[in-house]
Amino acid sequence: MELEAVDVIDRKIIDQLRIDGRRSFGEIGRYVGLSEASVRGRYKRLLSLGVVQVVGMPNSLKLGGLESHLSIRVRGATVESVALAVAEFPEVKLVGACIGSFDLWVDVRCDSAKHLSEFLTETLRRVHGIDAVETAAVMEILKDEYVWSGFREPPNRATRPHPHSAVATTTDPAEEPAS
Repeated sequence: MELEAVDVIDRKIIDQLRIDGRRSFGEIGRYVGLSEASVRGRYKRLLSLGVVQVVGMPNSLKLGGLESHLSIRVRGATVESVALAVAEFPEVKLVGACIGSFDLWVDVRCDSAKHLSEFLTETLRRVHGIDAVETAAVMEILKDEYVWSGFREPPNRATRPHPHSAVATTTDPAEEPAS
């Protein structure tokens, strides 16, 4: 997908969904200056491009569960093969390849400390290529914000504006006409 496929209005729609994924297309339309039907069409396009998904996010700690972040070092196998194997486990909620001391960053959600212990010592150990695992259990969530400020600020590059909007195509003040 090309970044140009997502314009400033799309980013505003995404931002509104991040604030409240149940917000109606009509409410979003009033905020971004489009009709309900236009917002619905853009939403469907963003879904089909894989740019956005709207889901319920449980707070595991409030449900009595345990969230942990695992840093995994891979040896003797490809990072991709280990990532794909780890991603198959139902406890795993996120797998990201990274650089630094570890190769993978994995978020897991378990029902209890015993469940986490069994996952680490019995399930994860079976994955070929895992050399080391560092575990950080989340004891308290101090901030949980999915409204990324980057969506609220127009990118510092030209974007494709909506044909009927008055949105500027640049955020560089040097390129704006003098008033």
